[in-house]
Amino acid sequence: MKGLIRNNFYSMESNLKISFIMAAAFVFSPLIINNANTYPMIIAIQVFLFIANTGTSLHADEVAKWNKFELTLPVKRSAIIGAKYITFAILILCGLLIGFCTVICISLSGQAWNLLSILWGYEYGLVLSIISISLMYPVMLKIGTEKNELVLILSAFAAIGLMFLIAAVLSPITDGMNLHHPLVGGTSTSVALLMFLISFMASVNIHKNKEF
Repeated sequence: MKGLIRNNFYSMESNLKISFIMAAAFVFSPLIINNANTYPMIIAIQVFLFIANTGTSLHADEVAKWNKFELTLPVKRSAIIGAKYITFAILILCGLLIGFCTVICISLSGQAWNLLSILWGYEYGLVLSIISISLMYPVMLKIGTEKNELVLILSAFAAIGLMFLIAAVLSPITDGMNLHHPLVGGTSTSVALLMFLISFMASVNIHKNKEF
């Protein structure tokens, strides 16, 4: 399992460096942008950046025929898929940690910031990342990775749409459709985590029945 996870990071090494550089650049944005309303979105972008290049890395694996080679390894197919999802989780965690660096930069700059607003940025980025990868990976596993950019974009739009749907369903409780309400954020995060688990099980099933 450790070897599979390590290989996943090797295959996305170049894209991962780009994500780190871009996310790190946003860390210092509070020194340039003195607007507390933009910080939650900056944090959300930082979290999502680490997932955004996943499709390209998966496509590189397919072109290199790694998908066929890994079947010869003495591991179960569920372990192969499990390593992918652990990798996705680590990438999302990296985004969360970079976002925390942004919060530290905001504090050191002496600017006022709202805790609930920052938490919303984390929730938005977390939900967007988890739902996008949960929808994207099983689809790409099924149809291939040639159109990975399109699949990612559609998955991201679906994630945003789901958040709006949750906000609409909860609007009678939250006094109107309010994406920033803690109940909407908590519910969206719970739904995203459930989708991540369902996505893993679906991917295992697809992988077991797929002809490589």
